[in-house]
Amino acid sequence: MTTFQKGQTNYDLFAPEFLFNPYPLYKQIRCEDPVYFYEKGGLWLLTRYQDVEAAFQDQRLSSNRSPLFARQLHDLDFSIIQNFTFLMANMMLESDQPQHTALRKIALPGFAARALESWRSIIQETTDSLLDQVEAQHTMDIVADLSLQLPSLVITKIFGVPEEYRQDFIQWGKDIANFWGVSGSDNIEAIARNADTAAASFTTAIKNLIAERQQQPGTDMISLLIAAYSDNEMSLDVLPSLCIDILVGGYVGITDLIPNGVNALLNHPQELQRLKENPELINSAVEEIIRFDTPGTQSLRIAKENLTIGGKEIPAGSVVALVIAAANYDPEKFDNPEVFNITRSPNEHLGFGKGAHFCIGAVLARMELTICFSTLLRRMPNLTFDPNSAPIPRRSTLAFKGFESLRVTF
Repeated sequence: MTTFQKGQTNYDLFAPEFLFNPYPLYKQIRCEDPVYFYEKGGLWLLTRYQDVEAAFQDQRLSSNRSPLFARQLHDLDFSIIQNFTFLMANMMLESDQPQHTALRKIALPGFAARALESWRSIIQETTDSLLDQVEAQHTMDIVADLSLQLPSLVITKIFGVPEEYRQDFIQWGKDIANFWGVSGSDNIEAIARNADTAAASFTTAIKNLIAERQQQPGTDMISLLIAAYSDNEMSLDVLPSLCIDILVGGYVGITDLIPNGVNALLNHPQELQRLKENPELINSAVEEIIRFDTPGTQSLRIAKENLTIGGKEIPAGSVVALVIAAANYDPEKFDNPEVFNITRSPNEHLGFGKGAHFCIGAVLARMELTICFSTLLRRMPNLTFDPNSAPIPRRSTLAFKGFESLRVTF
């Protein structure tokens, strides 16, 4: 067995070229040092599919990442994120067994088939409305005009958030995710304080919605979750944590998957043409988009005890990064992983996680992506990159990858 030696290669995970396109460096790490200690960030990176898949199901790795949040603050007072910490403490994404199983069971009614089907029309109507606004212009920014708006409108409509508060909800989710996703910014205090303020505001707003729905229940997700919490004798005080789970997963992931997917399709015109000629391939195409350029590039865990992975001794308390983006390109699992193939089968990507922590909103996310891409290509079949505006990638944290802007013409 081996441990990290200072003489090993130090890969720069925040280098501009890596943030633009991480896959070549992930390939290099997977080939040269697949269980790699990133000294600057204090992270162990797992880059092989078999290791990442196993780690998702390894109960020796904790999803409670409060030690990481403290580490991000360096010498700052931990109390500056007390509201953020309380909100995170009861998230499914941040919980281990048996708490995770209990929380997931309670959340399931919010994603029942009947509820999901009732939201299909919301997704379709919202997509059409957004495209109506730009159709006559024959140009748009996929990010500003579609991907920033569609998931935010859908998730806040599903929550039953009044229209005048929807943008506030989305901004709170973004501020929380910016600290939660391991920011590379030097201004960590401002990011932490913004996340804490957002957590406090979000919690208050959800509690107000809970009080309203207790008086007048509806068919929205919060009403369904209130009923589920009451049936299971769970305190409604922790319901805001589940709601931020859903908001971050339902907003941040989809916001990045839409431009990531459009970028992949436009960069592979033969696959785009095949999809336009065979629209029934949309489900397979969505799975390949998730594998090929997943927005959630890694999921972090904390080692609860000393353990050995890939011959490396990882001490208790270490932060372990399950690098989904690297695993999804592992040639030991996928044939020609660097090829974008909308008919890839099987396609057992890890974009939604694995095991007990498999994304509870995966069905909703797939529905939203399927409707969005199908509608976009049907209504704008001549979609192409805007020759006057180069795409602008966005990746300020290790956990999320997307675009600031992606202009197209049609």
